[in-house]
Amino acid sequence: MIGIEQSRSLRLNGRSKQTKNIFTLSTKRIFKWSWISILLLGISCNLLINIILDFKYQRSLVSFSLEEYVNAIVASIFLLGGTRLITKNLDKKLPWSVGVKRRMLVQLGLHLLFIIVTLNALVISVTYVFYGGFYAFGDLMVINISVVSLVFFFTLIDTGIFFFSNWKKASNQYVISNKDQKPIQLSVGKTQHLITQEDIKCAIGQSGLVVIVTNEGRRLPYTQSLDALMSKLDPRVFFRANRQTIVSHGIVQSMKAMEYGKIQVSLSMENGNPDEVTISRTRAAEFRKWMNAQTA
Repeated sequence: MIGIEQSRSLRLNGRSKQTKNIFTLSTKRIFKWSWISILLLGISCNLLINIILDFKYQRSLVSFSLEEYVNAIVASIFLLGGTRLITKNLDKKLPWSVGVKRRMLVQLGLHLLFIIVTLNALVISVTYVFYGGFYAFGDLMVINISVVSLVFFFTLIDTGIFFFSNWKKASNQYVISNKDQKPIQLSVGKTQHLITQEDIKCAIGQSGLVVIVTNEGRRLPYTQSLDALMSKLDPRVFFRANRQTIVSHGIVQSMKAMEYGKIQVSLSMENGNPDEVTISRTRAAEFRKWMNAQTA
């Protein structure tokens, strides 16, 4: 009898948890920032412009107009959707790994240019086609300053969400990585050494021998092959650049596209160790994906 009651209790708890999970997922979808932000932006822009123009012309508050809000929300789809498309393309052509300052300046500049051009094209075309006239220059400036400021603010929120989500992802990966990592065993003469993967900068195959270069600049022989070493390393941190080299993410300084689809990678290495490595065309896409996974 006790077993039956426990079984019923477990089934009820399972259903309760399942219902709770479905509710949580549904709530996240309903209040998803990607489209909630568009509604908020449209409503905010329309309210702000009306308040400023009402104050400017010393008139009472404009009555609620559903048409105005719909127009503002449609415009927000173009404005915010366009800035997000720019950001997405920049992630491929100018990733954050190239340099945060450079990427931020280019992204903000393109966003600002796009917002101003698109906003004025929308405002001028809509007022001309549907209302048979244009805004006065002063009113057009009010619209520009208000809308550009708000859209720019929302794009900064998008960037902040991007960094926060990737910071959480990186933190989780770091915890998992530390749990999965096992020390590498080396033999120097009759002495056995254990080094952690965090201590490894890169590994180089030279004349049939494998040498591990540590963060301290030590060059330690590894008796097995590069393939065997790579199988023991965390693929989120290390990449097999070519037949002779394994690199860690921490030593990649920059990368440059070469002819025939190859990539030239600059490394932060000293003491005569190679400071450049070439990624072949066949491995170039995989390398970019690996780099983006560390910075995304």
